[in-house]
Amino acid sequence: MKIALVGVDKRITEILNLTRTMSLPIKITAYPYSHHSELATIIPAIKGVDGILFSGSFPCILSLGLMDRSIPTVFFEFDETGIMKLIASSPLDQAPKAISIDTVQSSVIKQIYRELNLPLTQVSSILRNKQLTVEDIANFHIVNYMKNPETQIISALFSVDKHLKDLNYPCTLINHTYFSVLKGVNKIINAINFKNSSGNHPAVVIIKKDKSEKKKPEQNEFRSQRFLYKYLDYMLDFQEKLQSFVFNKGSENYYLISTRNLIEEYTNDYRDFPLLYDVFVKFGFTISVGVGYGMNPINAFSNATDALEIATQTGNTVKVLTDSGQVISPVDQRDSTYNVKKFDPLIIQISEKSGITAENISKIFTILDQQGSNHLTAYDLSKALGTTTRSGNRLISKLFNAGYAKESGIEQPAKGRPRHVYELQFGSFLDH
Repeated sequence: MKIALVGVDKRITEILNLTRTMSLPIKITAYPYSHHSELATIIPAIKGVDGILFSGSFPCILSLGLMDRSIPTVFFEFDETGIMKLIASSPLDQAPKAISIDTVQSSVIKQIYRELNLPLTQVSSILRNKQLTVEDIANFHIVNYMKNPETQIISALFSVDKHLKDLNYPCTLINHTYFSVLKGVNKIINAINFKNSSGNHPAVVIIKKDKSEKKKPEQNEFRSQRFLYKYLDYMLDFQEKLQSFVFNKGSENYYLISTRNLIEEYTNDYRDFPLLYDVFVKFGFTISVGVGYGMNPINAFSNATDALEIATQTGNTVKVLTDSGQVISPVDQRDSTYNVKKFDPLIIQISEKSGITAENISKIFTILDQQGSNHLTAYDLSKALGTTTRSGNRLISKLFNAGYAKESGIEQPAKGRPRHVYELQFGSFLDH
């Protein structure tokens, strides 16, 4: 297993020194920082790992919006062993009777003092979140100290420790122990193993036509039936992609059961959900989709029902509800450049004729616009779209067969075989 270890440089050094005394089935790559503002650059650069370990809760909280949601993530916790080691470092009769701490909850301190049969008059703890700054946490300690100058300030943050000492307030820095590090490593290993095994857990997909979209008027019953059969035939193709089967066919909704692995593969790890675009382009209406994961089909169905209820509140979107209660949005219409309701009519026309999704047509338009030319190879297209060369060839072939591309020459790269150059012809788009 490949693990990324993220944290302030001094804490990373401490953790790595402890892991060297352990026999671990993982390979750790360190991503240290000296100031938490560096996380905005560090986190997106982490690639090719099975999991991410943070040195504590603070960097983990600050990185929540930056991480790939499909990668298991755990942070090292400062547990009882670190507190007990700290208290035992001096004579027990000198143990502080009042404590201000930003590391663990008050109940943990009270439990330790009960076990050691030590007197404790006051303990104050703070629950950290993304809104709290170093100054906020330091001020929490200062207020407690001002109320009782005998208060022992304990912090897990180097920045808070330095800030307080610069202001001449006493502070003790808590460190990780062998057992707290071992516990964190075991947690990330278990999280990765669970993700790998949970990939085979059931996933239920419920598809519902948005009521806000008006049904296309059909001239007669035969056209209506043909439209229905065309839609069902397309849904069979979608069903095949997910290697799923349909159940509860009597409902107005479309129900599928698949696996988590296949959903993640289809959505490219929750980056997209092509069905939304394809249904709109091919049939002229939008859908809401709820996906539920669970340890068994019953749990997955319950989560899918809840996810669909969330999705239908806005329509034209997908919501995934995991067995841990996390809601994932593979397509966030508020941020998506490829919102189907904003597609140019020309894009929809090309998509229908070529059989390429409207999203990919939009991306191809963007590529041509950026390079300032309508000539490219299948290799160029695949690199720009982040797909395989085989996929690039397939897209070019569809455009060629639909009359939107023609061969215009041969390109000889420095290495490898010659590549066919194609001229893409999209009419009015190129005149924009």
